[in-house]
Amino acid sequence: MATDYRRRSRRKRRPSGPPPWLWAAAGLVVGLFVAFLVFLKVSHDQTFSEQAALELPAEPVAPARPRTHKAPAPPPKPRFDFYNLLPEMEVIVPEETIQGTPTREGVKRVEKPGTYLLQAGSFRSRKQADQLRAKLALLGMETRIQTVSVNHKQSWHRVRVGPFNNLRDLNQARSLLKKNGIDAILIRLKG
Repeated sequence: MATDYRRRSRRKRRPSGPPPWLWAAAGLVVGLFVAFLVFLKVSHDQTFSEQAALELPAEPVAPARPRTHKAPAPPPKPRFDFYNLLPEMEVIVPEETIQGTPTREGVKRVEKPGTYLLQAGSFRSRKQADQLRAKLALLGMETRIQTVSVNHKQSWHRVRVGPFNNLRDLNQARSLLKKNGIDAILIRLKG
């Protein structure tokens, strides 16, 4: 007995049970319901604590004593010391204290080892600071602009070159700046 399989219909069986989107919707509804219950619990606890605070008996108030004029308490001691330490970490080196042989540009060579910065300029305008920084970039010097506040009112923009750990590089930079008409301030970093 031969069976004819051609005529048999090929239907795909559907999985039994609800579709997946229905499960997702049910999960969303349950999640929103739980969130609503938590919201009610939190708001109920807040209103209950506010009512309890209002119902507490007031504590008797002691009669007021006449006030005497006392000196104001000293301001609290700052929690951080770096506000005081930062200014002490940079020392401006006056040109007359540098003891070294002068270069062709008339700049004395620094011979005392350490870490140094060169401040090429200080401006109230950020635009002027950016112009000097661009000029120094054309000379091949890597610079940065440091913005500082003086008396919490005025902002100054310092154009700085460095830091230099190598004295040869420092002296070359000082000579290059002097050659291009820029009188830089030498700053020694403590540390």
